[in-house]
Amino acid sequence: MNPTIVASFLFFFVLSLGLIALSGAPAKVHAANIVCFFVVFVLGTVVAENRKSDLPIYVIWLVVGLVGLFAWDVVSSLIIVKAEVFMGWYILYPAGLLGILCLQILARAVGKYGPFNKQRIGRAKPRPYPKR
Repeated sequence: MNPTIVASFLFFFVLSLGLIALSGAPAKVHAANIVCFFVVFVLGTVVAENRKSDLPIYVIWLVVGLVGLFAWDVVSSLIIVKAEVFMGWYILYPAGLLGILCLQILARAVGKYGPFNKQRIGRAKPRPYPKR
């Protein structure tokens, strides 16, 4: 399996458990947040890593992030009584997309240089013999 996908799943798992532990929201709010976060982060990573087109990875991250943020906005407006669709969009969408991009970049870096990357182990360059 791709190390970046593994890293993003581990980040998703840890952040979801942290959300549940630190928040006092009802279970249906947690379920909506975690499902939409899975779509935005983990599925965004899977689509970007297995892409068949010539689109850059960050464009795929942004598109999937925007779709997931919109889905979260709609679902949370259905679950939370006082929430409305596009309520605070000028803060929510730019901050959400920036956060998702930062998480994607971090997951990609951990996947590339992390200890569980089996492709990285054993690829040391041979040292040339010193000249005498």
